[in-house]
Amino acid sequence: MFKGTFYYCEGENIKDVKNKQECLQIEGNVWINRKYNFDDLGKALMSLFVLSSRDGWVNIMYTGLDAVGVDQQPIVNYNEWRLLYFIAFILLVGFFVLNMFVGVVVENFHRCREEQEKEEKIRRAAKRALQMEKKRKRMHEPPYYTNYSPMRLFVHNVVTSKYFDLAIAAVIGLNVVTMAMEYYMMPLALEYALKIFNYFFTAVFILEAAMKLLALGVKIYMKDRWNQLDVAIVILSIVGIVLEELETNIIPINPTIIRVMRVLRIARVLKLLKMAKGIRALLDT
Repeated sequence: MFKGTFYYCEGENIKDVKNKQECLQIEGNVWINRKYNFDDLGKALMSLFVLSSRDGWVNIMYTGLDAVGVDQQPIVNYNEWRLLYFIAFILLVGFFVLNMFVGVVVENFHRCREEQEKEEKIRRAAKRALQMEKKRKRMHEPPYYTNYSPMRLFVHNVVTSKYFDLAIAAVIGLNVVTMAMEYYMMPLALEYALKIFNYFFTAVFILEAAMKLLALGVKIYMKDRWNQLDVAIVILSIVGIVLEELETNIIPINPTIIRVMRVLRIARVLKLLKMAKGIRALLDT
């Protein structure tokens, strides 16, 4: 939303200047960028850090409100609806996260830790009883995959392996890195490379969903909420690519919004948190 839009004309005769070209045509005028901007990930994170510290955040907010577009001279209060973004960020990050999260988590973590020791014995006993019950059921009921064909059974063994989840997590991590490489005025070669990477990662996520659908079936696969999220992300990725390729104004949706939704793929990394007992306890708190 703000990439490349924080530039402005500085000089004596800027009253009627509307864009970069008109600015540079007047002798003595210069087209410069703000100190805090959103042209790449590093600068954006720095700008958001200043916002969250609530020291000079008003200037960044007003600059965002005045921004018109790339190579366009700012207009005072051009888009006042952007206030919602800055106010929401200040409320969620500046107040809730920094001032409340740490205190609440630490206090409750210590309290839950004491309760956890008391409940551990009960949990172990219940777990043993549940395992015995499952074992008895398994003896009388055949597994859902007993009638699988050799090919489907092979796919099932692959998608239920922990190494498969780790491989997908690695792909998600690489995908996040490539998304973070975008910046204002990047060369066409990098833009093309990132586009190819986007196609590749989308294909991997489609293949993952298709393999799990084949191995588990629609009913079992869609029971898991993480799988539902995977399907939603795959659909959003496909829609985003289609909108970018069509480059049409028929559908009143900015493809950038769909592209930003790709970040939701990171959520699948949370599945790996089940392996870390300490982090899981912290999240439960």
